[in-house]
Amino acid sequence: MRLKQYLLVGSISALLIGLTACATPLPEHDVSPSYSMDVPAQGLLSTYMRQQPVDDLKKSGFYILDRGVDALSARLQLIDMTETTLDLQYYIYSGDVTGGLIAERILAAADRGVRVRILLDDIGNSMSDKAVATLDRHTNIELRLFNPVSMRNKWFKLPSKIVEFGRINNRMHNKLMVADNLAMITGGRNIGDEYYTLSERDFQDIDLLGIGPISQEASESFDAFWNSPLSIPASVVYENAKQGTLNRMRKGLASHRKRQAQKPYIQAMEDSSFSRSLIEGRLKLYWGHSDWLADPPSKADAHSPNSEDPYLARILGNHLLDVHSEVLMKSAYFIPGQRGVEALTGVVAQGADVSVLTNSLATTDVLAVHSSYAPYRVPLLKGGVKLWELQPMAAKQSRPNTFISESVASLHAKSFVFDRYKLFIGSINIDPRSIELNTEAGVMVYQKELSEQLADLFQRWTEDDYAFELRLGEGDRLEWHTKDQTWTSEPEAGRIRRFMSWMLDWLPIEDQL
Repeated sequence: MRLKQYLLVGSISALLIGLTACATPLPEHDVSPSYSMDVPAQGLLSTYMRQQPVDDLKKSGFYILDRGVDALSARLQLIDMTETTLDLQYYIYSGDVTGGLIAERILAAADRGVRVRILLDDIGNSMSDKAVATLDRHTNIELRLFNPVSMRNKWFKLPSKIVEFGRINNRMHNKLMVADNLAMITGGRNIGDEYYTLSERDFQDIDLLGIGPISQEASESFDAFWNSPLSIPASVVYENAKQGTLNRMRKGLASHRKRQAQKPYIQAMEDSSFSRSLIEGRLKLYWGHSDWLADPPSKADAHSPNSEDPYLARILGNHLLDVHSEVLMKSAYFIPGQRGVEALTGVVAQGADVSVLTNSLATTDVLAVHSSYAPYRVPLLKGGVKLWELQPMAAKQSRPNTFISESVASLHAKSFVFDRYKLFIGSINIDPRSIELNTEAGVMVYQKELSEQLADLFQRWTEDDYAFELRLGEGDRLEWHTKDQTWTSEPEAGRIRRFMSWMLDWLPIEDQL
């Protein structure tokens, strides 16, 4: 998903050396910086915080959002509870059912006086130019685009991407919402139906809701990106874009909400125990110390000496080396490379268990990623790493509570459990793009009960009904196992998928994936 709009460019990167040697400049702009506001003394979120049994003011409370219906409910409720300031930072924002529901709440928050800042990656964003320009017209809403393409006309956008490849190849992959500088949500989910069990591709994903000091840390990171030279105001990018009226947008979004209100998904969201607990202040949070971990925006700046510096990946690598007994990893896109294979098998050699869940050929949404991942499976297994790949029918199981009858599962989660006492949930995959090209972010939490919850979730997602277990058979031949069946070739993947994966394996694009 994250590569669909520019994978074609990456696939012919060898032909673009002359074009990518020099990075093209961003549009000229002159804007004043803005920063996070103080936590309001009064308000719903402040009251919510005061009601919590906090024994250490440096601790934050956390809740794992593994169900799409709860993840959307949490975002909508936070927006409704916001009193003063709301910040959103996303790689993808789609103009679909989910995007419309969130946009309507954002506009309502701005109408009641909340300052709203929205930072979207330009390549990932699929909201229409007209919608972006119209939202940005609101007195209390400011929208910026990260590292935008210069040519906005639909006929010139692809040529512009090719010419500007040296600059725009580095993206902002972060996912973050911060309300009143007091509550936040981060993890793997963008804004789009597929992340919330509302489309035929059902992304199995994980977010983390946090309340307390972690929100101020996340806000500082947001400010760094917001005030980065790479973040261009929508008014500059869409200078000549046709704009709609805010009243027309309000009416359209209100009609959209009313059409959705009677559908089973919305009713399930409103009736869920999570939604009721959050609204009534009864949600059980797990309190612990935490660290907000994020790449700096300069990682994506082709002109910066810190360009492509793997800051976040290096921190996670250090945590991996500290593992004593067990590490559990979910990575939607998993291309460990030779160094990654050596690191993971080295942890096994030191006496710890290493378990990885990723996509199968049948469930991946980026075939090129699977092609680059596939050669590392045998050396990982030979080195003692345990591997699972998601099944397409995982979307039919009770866990995700899918609302689309023909949905196919695809793993999108990015999470780590270290020795069952600390965990990380964020946006980073174990692949070259996340490690070196894109900016990434997430939260490290030092909390045993929450770590056990995430470990239990890993165990459920690797059961026979959800995933294939990979093993080595005779002659180190790969086998895929469930309790009742064994495969000796990529299970449940059609001939076309297998052929395309084989063809993509010939392209020299691993460092772009």
